[in-house]
Amino acid sequence: MALLSFLSAKGSPGATTAALLTAALWPRDVLVLDADPAGGDVASRLPAADGGILDAERGLLPLLTSARRGLQPQQLLAEAQRAAGGTAVVCGLTRPQQAGAAAGSWPALAGAAAQLGAAGTDVVVDAGRVTTEPVHLPLLRESDVLVLVVRDDVTSVLHARRCLPWLATSLRRADGLQPRTGVLVVGDARRGDGDEAAELLRGTGREVEDFGRLPLDPAGARVFDGARTARPERTALVRAGRGVVATLAGAVAGEHRRAS
Repeated sequence: MALLSFLSAKGSPGATTAALLTAALWPRDVLVLDADPAGGDVASRLPAADGGILDAERGLLPLLTSARRGLQPQQLLAEAQRAAGGTAVVCGLTRPQQAGAAAGSWPALAGAAAQLGAAGTDVVVDAGRVTTEPVHLPLLRESDVLVLVVRDDVTSVLHARRCLPWLATSLRRADGLQPRTGVLVVGDARRGDGDEAAELLRGTGREVEDFGRLPLDPAGARVFDGARTARPERTALVRAGRGVVATLAGAVAGEHRRAS
C-alpha cells in the first residue's frame, strides 16, 4: 500500500487541490493527512459529511502530542473525520508555532502513517510548501511517492528547480532508499506550457518523473470547497485527474529508488 505526499516549492500552485482530487479518485481506501507545518486549510475548505464543519481541534495536533509516547497506526484513523464525499480526513494544525513545538514527534507520526499504508489504508499527505530542513522531513522521507506541484509559469518553475536538488539529497532514508519523486504541472492546457515546464524540471539532472498535468479549473476545484457542482465527473479537473491518478498508482506499484 502507499504513502503519497504532495508539496510545493513556492506559493499556492494547487497542492491541496491535487491531494484532495487524488484521494477522491484513488482506487483503494484512503486517508487524507493535512500535514502542512504552516497550518492546514483542509478543515476550512471541506465540509463534514453531515453538512456541518470539521472539528479543527481534532486531528494532527492531538496525534503529535500523543506521539511523544509512541504512536500506533490506528490512532490516525481514530482522529479522522468524514468529509463530504466520504473521504476520511485528519485535520491539520491551526498555527505554525504548533509544528515547531512538536518537532520531536514527527518521526513517530511518519512511522505510523507508513504502517497504516502497509496495513491496507493508503495515506495522501498535503505537505504544504517545503523549505530547507522542514520539521516534517521524516514524513516526507517515509513517502513512497513525492509529488512536487508546480504552476506552468517561470517563477514557479525556478523555485521548483531550486527545490529539487535539496529533495534529492535530503530524502535518503537509513536503508538507502528514497521516495519516487516527480512533478505535477498545473496550468492552462490551451497554452501547452506544461510540457515545457516538466522538461525544464526533469533537466536538472536528478531522477525526476513526470506525473502529468492538471488544468486550471476553478469551477471543478470548487467541489473541494463544499460547492455544489453539476456532474463533477465531467469537469476538466476530474477528467485530467483520472490520468494523473493512474500514473501515481503505477509509481506506487514500483519499488523505491536506491539513493545514489
